Amino acid sequence: MGIRTPSLYSHFASKEALFLILVEEVEAQMLEVIEHSLAGEERVDRRLQALLHACSDFIFDSGKGVFYKRFLLFPPPSLATSLKQISRDSETAIDVLLERAFQEGIAQGVLREDLFRADFIAMTYCVIDGLFSESFLYDRQTFDQRLASVWRVFRAGIGAD
Repeated sequence: MGIRTPSLYSHFASKEALFLILVEEVEAQMLEVIEHSLAGEERVDRRLQALLHACSDFIFDSGKGVFYKRFLLFPPPSLATSLKQISRDSETAIDVLLERAFQEGIAQGVLREDLFRADFIAMTYCVIDGLFSESFLYDRQTFDQRLASVWRVFRAGIGAD
């Protein structure tokens, strides 16, 4: 690209500072994907399905997804505390979105009334995290088949019907 190291350091204090900015950018993009997927369809169950697909698409993206996987699973030890804080901040924002989806799903009658909010949020994270792990093991075609199966079971567990 023709950029020399001194040019980078005129904008960033260190490699670590540059890395943290990249992490914040990718986290912000992931949050945007989640916000967009949870704002689309009228019915909450369809929004949740869109959420799983959107998160999967993000993870399979050759640039952002690889970087996202890398910093979540193998953070540089010197930045582990900062990275955990960035992830916690992102999770707090996601919790708000999931809480809203939960309340709307109950109001729409598409989510089980006996479902606890905390259980719903925890289960949604576990499904997304499980799909994240699956992305390491399978090609996209096999992954998509597994995603369809996961959705059916997830939907059955949260659905009112």
